[in-house]
Parts: sequence; structure tokens; C-alpha cells
Amino acid sequence: RELLGDTSELDVVEVGDGNLNFVYFVSNSQSPEKSVVVKQAPPFLRLVGTSWPLTRQRMEHEVAALRRFGALCPQHVPQVYHADSKLFLMVMQHLSSHKILRQGLMEGIVYPKLGDHLSTYLAHTLFFCSDLFLAPHVKKEAVSAAVNSELCKITEDLVFTYPFEDHPSNSYSPALPQSAIDRLRTSEALRIAVAEMKWAFMNHAESLLHGDLHTGSIMINQDETFVIDPEFAFYGPMGFDVGAILANLWLAYFSRDWHGRAEGEDPERYQQWLLEQVAQIWNGFSDKFLNLWRDQESRSKRHFIGDDPDKKCSEAFRSHFMRRLFADTLGFAGCKMIRRIVGMAKVAEITRIPDEAARAAIEVRCLKFAEALLVQRQQFDSIDEVLAQARTIRAQREN
Repeated sequence: RELLGDTSELDVVEVGDGNLNFVYFVSNSQSPEKSVVVKQAPPFLRLVGTSWPLTRQRMEHEVAALRRFGALCPQHVPQVYHADSKLFLMVMQHLSSHKILRQGLMEGIVYPKLGDHLSTYLAHTLFFCSDLFLAPHVKKEAVSAAVNSELCKITEDLVFTYPFEDHPSNSYSPALPQSAIDRLRTSEALRIAVAEMKWAFMNHAESLLHGDLHTGSIMINQDETFVIDPEFAFYGPMGFDVGAILANLWLAYFSRDWHGRAEGEDPERYQQWLLEQVAQIWNGFSDKFLNLWRDQESRSKRHFIGDDPDKKCSEAFRSHFMRRLFADTLGFAGCKMIRRIVGMAKVAEITRIPDEAARAAIEVRCLKFAEALLVQRQQFDSIDEVLAQARTIRAQREN
């Protein structure tokens, strides 16, 4: 009542287009600016229906993650007003002046603060939930409390397993060459790389992750950016969250060849902006994460590698840590891109290309780039080298 005013006349509209849950806008019919979002978990996977049952505890994981991330980065996480563990629902802030980032990118909107905001979110959530900040026993207790095995199993299957075999859940464009599908199933180097990423996802409990950080999980306008929908939250490898958002920006980059021309424009200007966001997110995340790490060590006097009077070993370890995290980021991005092309749950920037031949050509380029990210992830020395690879593959579009 405090948020909505007179609750005798409320407008309730079901608006969710996600894969798991139901989402409603609830507003005062006389004062529409007074509104909230209500989100509820049904006992099944919404994308599929009752034939894919799910327990409803995922809502508790989402509420816990939103509150934890909100405490660490309140400027980029919506506020939770109320949660009901019996009804498996929550009431949260309605971002009425914001748009889903995926839709904004499809419309060619430039968001000047996107890279800075997302790099801040990633640095703060991933650093402060890790052993680099938390006391060891606190971190281990947090890992135990965040076990989310049912939704992790969905990721293990739909991202790391099914797209690389002949599984009935797979779905792809009829015009996609069979050779591209066969390569996913037969390339030894690619399959080994994917298996390594799956192993890391299942075993490297580095930090509390959002777990499904794509451009449909971000609400944005020209001044603000909010990350929503962390129902897949669990303790896993840091690179998974970073790689997920970069993968979606690369999908937007390649698909812009269609959407830009369909709008009568030269797509390259917006594609250049998309690549700049990728660079800003990785470089900004890396710089902010390292600054948080150095500041924590200087204030706590607790060095992760032990006593290090001249700090040379600490800096060397930090450099090694970030190189490994960069490789993880690229590998996970590759897996995410492949899943969106051949697996269940697509992205609109691909599926809304009506020309089947044009769509398939873009999908082939996405798959080539994704394979490079996976197989060559340890050979790339910088994000600029990765972006150069993306440009090279896009330049082959006429071949």
C-alpha cells in the first residue's frame, strides 16, 4: 500500500517473456506511476511448459542473489521490496523508464554508460563474493548456501552438452549448413575445449555468479543500468558471467549486418560501437577488479600468496590470475554463442531475421567466431586481438 496507494483498483498485466518465470506489472489504475513488479516461479520451465517440471526454490536463490548483489552494487541492482517463500514470489522495483538492453541494441540505440556500468557491476559482485575479499570460512558457508543444482544442471546440459550432440532439444535454422552442425560434433579440438569449460563451470567455485547474464537480463536507459533475473545464481567461475555478456554483444555485432541494413543504414558505425563496449567492459572490469584487490590487500594486510614485502610476487600473481580469467571469459563466451545458435532458447536478434539465407550466413560467422574463442582462448593476449578476429570473420560475409 505504501508503494501503490489505494489498492482497491489495481491494473495487473502479465509481461514476462523469459524462459522460467511469470512476471507482472502491478500499478494503481488512477496513478499509474505507482507501480511494482511481481515475479513468481511456477513449478515448471515456462519456455517448455508442464512437461519440464521444476521445483520452485529458484525464487529463493534469486531473491538472495538480488539482495546480496544489491548490497554490493546498489546503483545497478533493483530493490526487492518483499519476498514470500510460500508463494515463491517477490515484489520488486519497477524500472518503468528503462528498456531491455537486447531490444535497445536491436533498435540501434547508443547507451553511453553501458560499458562503465557493466564493468562496475562485474568487478564489485565478483570481487566481494570471492576468497580475495571474504574470510575463508565465510566464503565456504556462502558456497554451501548458494547451491543451485537444478538450474546448474540446465546450464550444464543446454550450454555445454546438448548443442554438441544430436539432441532433440536442439533447434536451428533449416538453412544452416549441415557441415556447420557436423563440425560442432566432430571437431576434437572444439569438443575438448568445451569439455574443459564444462569442467570449470562444475568445479571452480570462485565467486557468486548471476549465472545467466545476457542482454535480456539488463534494463537500461541513457543514465542507468540495472541487472535483473539472477535465478541461476550459484558459486562458479568468474569468467562465466563476464563471458556471457560479451557473447551477447558479439551476437548483436554479427546480427547487425541484417538489422542495420533493414533499417536503411550502414551497420558498421553501430557495430564499431558494440565492439567498443566489449573492450570497455573487459578493460574496465579488469582495472576495477585489480584496484579493489590492491586496495583490500593494503587495508587488510592479508596477502593471498602470503608475506610479500616488495609486492612483486603479488603483482605477478595478479597478472597470472587475470590472464587465466581472460581465457575463461573467452571460452565461456564461445559456449554461450554456440548454444544460442543451435540449442534451445534463441536470441531475438537472430530469430527475427526473416531471410533464411541471410540468417544462416550470420549464424555461420557466429559459430566460426565462437570456435576461435574456445580453441584459441589461451593464445589471445588482449581484447583488441579478439576484436580483430571478430572483424576478420565478419569481413568474410560475402564469401
